[in-house]
Amino acid sequence: MKKHLTYHKQKISMVNLHFENLEEFTSLFREKNKEVSDAIRIGVEDAMMKRKKSAMLFQLTFADADDAYEITLPETIWETALESCLNFYHENDHADEAIDTWKLLEAVKA
Repeated sequence: MKKHLTYHKQKISMVNLHFENLEEFTSLFREKNKEVSDAIRIGVEDAMMKRKKSAMLFQLTFADADDAYEITLPETIWETALESCLNFYHENDHADEAIDTWKLLEAVKA
C-alpha cells in the first residue's frame, strides 16, 4: 500500500493531513509520534498567543470524501496533552522540542 500523506503548516498553525483511506488515518493516530506531538505543541502555543480557548490542530481530508474535518483541542486538556508530548520528546531524544514544550506547559499551568 502506498501512503499519500501531506504534512505542512499553514499560517494559522494547523496541519493539513490527506489520507487515501481510513487505515492511513488510524495508523497515524494509533501511536504517539513526532508529527502529532509537534502539531499539539504548535497549536497550543498559537492558541495561547491569540488568547483562544481551543487550539486548532489538524484539518483532515480523505480521498473518497468531499468534506474536510478540523480537529481542535480545548483549553481544558492542554496541560494533559502537553505532558504527553513532553514525555514523547524525552523518550525519543528530541531535546529542543522537550524544552519548548516544558516552557509552554509552565505557561499553561500559570
